[in-house]
Amino acid sequence: MATLWLVLHLIPLCWAASNEANSRIVGGVPVDIASVPYLVNLRIGGRFICGGSLVTPQHVVTAAHCVKGVGASRMLVVAGATSLTETGVRIGVDKVFTPKAYNTRTLAMDVAVLKLKAPISGPKVSTIELCNSSFKAGDLIKVSGWGQITERNKAASMQVRSVDVALIPRKTCMSQYKLRGTITNTMFCASVPGVKDACEGDSGGPAVYQGQLCGIVSWGVGCARKSSPGVYTNVKTVRSFIDKALGM
Repeated sequence: MATLWLVLHLIPLCWAASNEANSRIVGGVPVDIASVPYLVNLRIGGRFICGGSLVTPQHVVTAAHCVKGVGASRMLVVAGATSLTETGVRIGVDKVFTPKAYNTRTLAMDVAVLKLKAPISGPKVSTIELCNSSFKAGDLIKVSGWGQITERNKAASMQVRSVDVALIPRKTCMSQYKLRGTITNTMFCASVPGVKDACEGDSGGPAVYQGQLCGIVSWGVGCARKSSPGVYTNVKTVRSFIDKALGM
């Protein structure tokens, strides 16, 4: 399972289970989970690995690269926790759905649905609607997670953070990544160049526009680099897979 967002390679944004769980979004602010009650943290073998979004009381949407090849019995979802040290509301995973079209090289169709063993609820836990909105270059999307605060800062931080990043024109992003990766039709790009971005540890987490889950943190080169924006799975383009998984 390729699970590190490294500086010079097309690799996704979460940690291998053997690595320490660093955290924090770049350029963001600390928030209470009550402001992002749909955000959950995913643990594999007890260790924090990725973020995710609760889209029904019993289903989490995350990135395929976070869970591909990992047995459901090894996974745990934690909701309602601001800090990674909080117990929150914990539930095991019953089934893992990843698309047959998921490409481990390009990260096209980087989406997964986790069916929980039981519905999850709590005082700071709620679901988020899947994307029905249309957004354009310049629009701001809200990204939340426990990813690290800078590209090189490996210090652990337990507090969840949120940041607003701007959607980047598709042609611009394709040009910026033409030598390093392919921007497919299941992806969009967003950042505030050199200032705000997702980073290592944020994979699978939500990119929210107008209160809807419109993106999933997927990959990038470095963090908050001026010419290397964050790349997100476009929920609208993978919606048919999500809807099918929710019905299984």
